[in-house]
Amino acid sequence: MVRKKTTSELEQAEIKLESLLQKRDMLNDEAQQMRQERDLVHEKKREVGERLRALQDRRASFAAEARAHREKRDALQGKAKALIELKRKLRTSGHTDVGAELRALTRRVSQMEMRQQTASLTVSKENELIDELKESMKRLKMLQGLKSDQDKIAKEVRDLDGGITDLFEAAEKEHAVAVALSGKARAVHEETVGLSREVAALVSDGNEKHEAYLAAREKADEVHAKVVEMREKVLSIKGAKRAEIRESRDLLRQQNRSVRAALLDEKKLEASADAALKALMEKGKVEIGR
Repeated sequence: MVRKKTTSELEQAEIKLESLLQKRDMLNDEAQQMRQERDLVHEKKREVGERLRALQDRRASFAAEARAHREKRDALQGKAKALIELKRKLRTSGHTDVGAELRALTRRVSQMEMRQQTASLTVSKENELIDELKESMKRLKMLQGLKSDQDKIAKEVRDLDGGITDLFEAAEKEHAVAVALSGKARAVHEETVGLSREVAALVSDGNEKHEAYLAAREKADEVHAKVVEMREKVLSIKGAKRAEIRESRDLLRQQNRSVRAALLDEKKLEASADAALKALMEKGKVEIGR
């Protein structure tokens, strides 16, 4: 026989089930809210991350341009230094200034020629003068050659000076551009630092909200398990009540069948007795109480 459940037990179970359902729904709503907040934080983090990456790309572009201009500056300075070294070698490889000696010797040669042409000299003196004039002319030609070489070197040095100046000016311009670009890169870097901190804060906030979401879901799942258990209990109690009702109905129907059967038997007995009595009466012989 099915164990009888009290009505109060069912009512208590249904009240408990309803309470658990409300608590589970509340926790699910809380978890949903936490998930929405987490998703909003993640969306904000993605937006800030995109801005950060754009700034990082811009900073890298400025830094690359500045590096290229510094390389040009260094190359120009290297060429200028090479020209300075070349100028030094040209100056040290040349002779001392022969201009003064050349001018003095030119005057001396002119004077000797004039003396030879105008002065009355003895043969020996004139020969000495001619020999000296010949030697002076040789020296004069040599000095003239040296002066020509020296003038060429001086021109090359002047050309080098101009080239060196141009190179240093170009290098200075490249340096100025590099400095300006480096300043821009630093300014952008300051922006990236701020955004990086914002991203880090958003990551931390997102992680906290995700943990809160998981905790709420875990609690909701725990309550849901209790809901399932309590629903099974309610269904079990209701099943037991239905079984009890069915059993009561079956007993009642069985009792009704038994009563009907008994009544039918009594009717049959009465009908048989009536038939026998009638038969006896028809024969004229009735026996009673034998």
